[in-house]
Amino acid sequence: MGFFNATQQTELNLCFGGSPSVYIANWKNTSTMYAIKKSVNNKEVWLLKDEKKYLLILEYADGGTLGKYLRNNTIEWKNQLRFAKEIASAICWLHDTKKIVHGDFHPNNILVHKDAVKLADFGRSSCLKGSGYYNIQVWGVVPYVDPKMLNQKILHKINEKSDIYSLGVIFWELTSRSSPFDGLEGDHITYKILSGVREEPVLNTNVKFIRLYQKCWEQELDERPNIFEINETLSIIDFKNDNVPTVPYSKGRK
Repeated sequence: MGFFNATQQTELNLCFGGSPSVYIANWKNTSTMYAIKKSVNNKEVWLLKDEKKYLLILEYADGGTLGKYLRNNTIEWKNQLRFAKEIASAICWLHDTKKIVHGDFHPNNILVHKDAVKLADFGRSSCLKGSGYYNIQVWGVVPYVDPKMLNQKILHKINEKSDIYSLGVIFWELTSRSSPFDGLEGDHITYKILSGVREEPVLNTNVKFIRLYQKCWEQELDERPNIFEINETLSIIDFKNDNVPTVPYSKGRK
């Protein structure tokens, strides 16, 4: 672990973040931008408790969040597919290697740096073999939350298929560059999701990609693919073809 003195930074500006404060600093020696967290709630990070104040220095994502990136940039299909593969690969690493469910998966917890995507904000993550958490209280960004977690009438424990649901919505957003259920309030969105309503595919989107994300956001867990099946499907999608007008999803948004 390396330590840096605060006198080595030239600028310190408040940036986006969840519960902890996040700052952007420009380091004098290298002119490199870093993200600095004031509060750390990651179980893998040790806290040093003494009179001095410590900050966690992280790589700064120059492209901002995926949500912001999609709104501000025109992205060709081949790059949409590449982003989808990178995101799915990261989820595969979480589910298979680390046995972790992200639990709060949405475009503002995905960062873009040097035209590549990185997962962030693991404050709601839980181990697949651990106690985890249940849908006693609904939290998160509603359009991306697993319907099973939104339905508080039936007790449900979060699992990897909850991330898969979120992944499906994010895949749709990669092609639409719009927020799901944009303009609707939280309760109205919840009602629609629990009723099986989903956003409609964007015309000229790859047919195989549409079928994939529609499977990901199915209402029932058993009908959603696992991350290995998703990666396998993504690997056979050709960015050069299948870009034809499609019939809207039968349960499309109304």
